[in-house]
Amino acid sequence: MFNAHILKIVEKKGVIMDKRKEKSQQLIIESFIKLMQEKDIAKISMKDIAEESNINRGTIYLNFIDKYDILDHAIDFIMAEGIEKCANFMSERDDAQESLREIFKVIDKQYEILKKLVQKSDLNVLKQTLTDKFKSNIKQENNEITIQFLASAIVGVIVWWIEKSRPCSIDELSNKLWYLLEPHIEEIQ
Repeated sequence: MFNAHILKIVEKKGVIMDKRKEKSQQLIIESFIKLMQEKDIAKISMKDIAEESNINRGTIYLNFIDKYDILDHAIDFIMAEGIEKCANFMSERDDAQESLREIFKVIDKQYEILKKLVQKSDLNVLKQTLTDKFKSNIKQENNEITIQFLASAIVGVIVWWIEKSRPCSIDELSNKLWYLLEPHIEEIQ
């Protein structure tokens, strides 16, 4: 599953890669995810990633710009299904409420790793990366203030829900959030 997902991510970015490069990226991302569960992103060095993955730093830099690039790919992996649901949420007005519920179901499936990320990460980096993922699924010719508001609101609620250890059901969460978002969704359609 992971191999296919990495290939899908890279293909989306318009890059064709060989099997060795794909394996290196997979190992680097898996090692980075493991390290994120142990310590703050700010405290993870490229040396840590190299040691954890048993790959030299040069190979890491051949595959990624920096640890934030690896973070971006790691979140793509962790949230792949949720990002896909987000794209549906932003494009299908008729089923947007159900798509929102589906996003939360995916987040619930990944709850344990996301909880560790929220606890061990620089929340600003994590929030910005997730916000950028949501914003990338919204047509950019739309009102930038509305786009920023919607993405920040959704990510803020996701982080709150994770930090507070799921204080309400997915249905309650998605219904209340939908009630707040619905008046603004029309602006971005």
